[in-house]
Amino acid sequence: MRKANFLTAIVIMSLLAFFMVRGIPTVGAESDDITTLIQTANTPEDHMKIAEYYNKQAEHMDQMAKMHESMGEAYSKRSKPMSGMANHCAKLSKDSKESAAQYEAMAQEHQQMAHEMMDHDSH
Repeated sequence: MRKANFLTAIVIMSLLAFFMVRGIPTVGAESDDITTLIQTANTPEDHMKIAEYYNKQAEHMDQMAKMHESMGEAYSKRSKPMSGMANHCAKLSKDSKESAAQYEAMAQEHQQMAHEMMDHDSH
């Protein structure tokens, strides 16, 4: 029974990870679009779009951190704990939190650029 519950949990977590990753605009055309926007940004609106992109990336990384934290807890709560896997998940959670903070900082920089452009235009 425990093995079935564990396998069910793994399948559910895998599906959650798959669907969370699918919703993030980091592949294909959207990735090309953000790269082009970064290269050509020259209006406050452009910088706000970039900030929005980075905020979405930060949200995604926060979700990934929570997911890995949950997975680590599941590994450590097993009747025969798997400390290697729990440690792996803890590292991924920490890395994801750090990435989220970096994305948030990048979003703030672009928001600041947009505000500075708007202030400059109003003078």
